[in-house]
Amino acid sequence: MKRFMKIACLVCILSLCAACGGTENAEGSHGKEAPAFTDNLTKDGTGIARQAEAASDMVEYYKNRYIQLEENFADIRWYDGSKMKQTQKDRLAGCIPNITYNEETVFPKELEKEFPAQLILEKGKSPGLGVESLHEQGITGKGVGIAIIDQVLYTGHPEYASNLALYEEMHVVPNQSGSMHGAALASISVGKTCGVAPDATLYFWGMDNVKSWDREDDGNVAWKEYARVIERVIELNRTLPENGKIRVIAISRGYNFTGNEEVDAELQVMLDAIHHASDEGIFVITTSTEMNYDFFEAYRTDAPFAGLGKLDPLGDPDSPDTYTLGSWQWESAEMFEKSLLVPMDGRTTADMSGDTYVYYADGGWSWTVPYIAGVYALCAGVDPDITPEAFYDAAVKTATIITRSKEEGGKEYTFHMMNPPALISSLQNNA
Repeated sequence: MKRFMKIACLVCILSLCAACGGTENAEGSHGKEAPAFTDNLTKDGTGIARQAEAASDMVEYYKNRYIQLEENFADIRWYDGSKMKQTQKDRLAGCIPNITYNEETVFPKELEKEFPAQLILEKGKSPGLGVESLHEQGITGKGVGIAIIDQVLYTGHPEYASNLALYEEMHVVPNQSGSMHGAALASISVGKTCGVAPDATLYFWGMDNVKSWDREDDGNVAWKEYARVIERVIELNRTLPENGKIRVIAISRGYNFTGNEEVDAELQVMLDAIHHASDEGIFVITTSTEMNYDFFEAYRTDAPFAGLGKLDPLGDPDSPDTYTLGSWQWESAEMFEKSLLVPMDGRTTADMSGDTYVYYADGGWSWTVPYIAGVYALCAGVDPDITPEAFYDAAVKTATIITRSKEEGGKEYTFHMMNPPALISSLQNNA
């Protein structure tokens, strides 16, 4: 059904991140006995079970070994572009504006006027779509818990560290440094400068999503481990006060039944855990959310949530005119005509290597999940009785309709862009 599910996070693949920050561990295990997975749990369900460090080891790898210059996309995080050959500079210029970089990237001086990197990075911090106008009204997600199940998190980044009430690890290779994936998801959901719900409380579980780093077969996904973590979230949530419950779980992972009886049985264990969470009043958002809830059938969509690209990285992030369909989604544009779209490309988040920031020109489906989780947290703060079905229905009814084509003169498509201020207003009016 979903041809993109195996690449739910495109930026993760482009980053050569098999474990996104645990790459050294993953690569180092090939040809050797893989290190055993372990758990790191807190005693009472509060605090930080392990202070995962910044991925400083990745910096040297990128500086010395890695640069990506494709026909229309570049990834030059940590790279010193002043040392580029002229042919490389010309290729980089041809990638504008689709350049992924961070605050430690040095751009060739010839490109500084054509590509104002610092301005673009700052503009990319905004969640856009009018979300900051809600923050100004005091609608910030305060009193609402968001749980994220993802790769190991660098726990100390100031973008989200003060929101982090709990960090645990379940089914992880020991002693991993923080991942780019975890840092980005935390930033987009609750980040102080990048986040949709900057005052929501963050509960984060780091886990490795495979049974073994030495296997690459279809049955290697750790579905039962996802289920175990979800049950842990439910267990913890029962101890939290009514005005501080976890209302949403964000899992940037896609799935579908494969026809393999053994694999599908394990996936069903996770789906059962998701249904358990739903019964407990927790909305579980994934990149296959339509498999989690029957009510999506009425909307006739295979992708309830998807992503937006930017027509201009310096455009007004609150204006619909700035956005189009996400870059890689154009391959199957029809699939997303009934999706609710939220910002995905052109986002700035916390970096994994220190207390700095990174700009991702092309995002992945993964980036939409924490955004939706953040919006749901805002809605739960306004209407504590909100349900996933009521949320989605209101979001569809208040969406902004846009018409876009992949290229000038090409076939036009109609898309539905989420409108958070209109969504919140509808909930307030119906209260």
